[in-house]
Amino acid sequence: MWNIPDQGAEAAEGAGRPAPYTVGSADNVLRILLMFRETPSLRVADVAGRLGVARSTAHRLISTLCRRGFAVQDPRTRAYHPGKALTDLAYALARGPDLAGLLHRHLVALSALLGETVSVQVFQGADVLFTDGVEAERALKAGLRTGLRLPAYAASGGKAYLAELTREELVSLYPDGVLRRLTPHTAAGFDDLVRELAEVRERGYAVNLEGTEPGLHAVAVAVHDRTGRAVAALAVSAPAHRMGRERIGEVARALRAAAREVEREATART
Repeated sequence: MWNIPDQGAEAAEGAGRPAPYTVGSADNVLRILLMFRETPSLRVADVAGRLGVARSTAHRLISTLCRRGFAVQDPRTRAYHPGKALTDLAYALARGPDLAGLLHRHLVALSALLGETVSVQVFQGADVLFTDGVEAERALKAGLRTGLRLPAYAASGGKAYLAELTREELVSLYPDGVLRRLTPHTAAGFDDLVRELAEVRERGYAVNLEGTEPGLHAVAVAVHDRTGRAVAALAVSAPAHRMGRERIGEVARALRAAAREVEREATART
């Protein structure tokens, strides 16, 4: 028989000192991970204050998370963000045991239908991670980017996610309003991004017109779980000359149909 602790007692203890049977350092590390639920960016001073420990102790705890890939430091701002190990774990737990296979099956079908490279992207803090893909079977094509992280405001899948956030959530992701431009076609600033996301919501799909790489266009649509929360994005990438504005509508329709079918099948399995 499982020994299930009293959840009410645990909740009361969660905001205060660790329970007598916890290990202090482990408890503090877990509390740091939980802080990432509230903000995508942490600083040593903030962590020290919230844990009630010295800054040197907070730095050692965060450094441990960095060594294991659960946090990463931005060399420019010196702030810490969720690392690949943490976001990969969160994605694995959230997607359900069958979603990856379900998405891949639709990637194969989309690539065959459109003759282009397709991918799955998941939201990670202020970035998107390419988790799966199927490459087009043609000489001139967009390459696979599986394992690559890109700023969400530049990638089509990232914009599909960001379009579902509130303005307050967007501000928390980009508190200084500065967006690093990957190409001359990347959003120039926060206000430009907000305007573009309004267009994404209106038309129901996101586009990347040379915003991450010169000569590359992409279209993406968000995939939702049964609660309506976006859990992934399906995207199609192609050389710009082959996916001009006149073909984007065709690609978007195919993506929307695939996304809705994924959602229907995933819901039916739960």
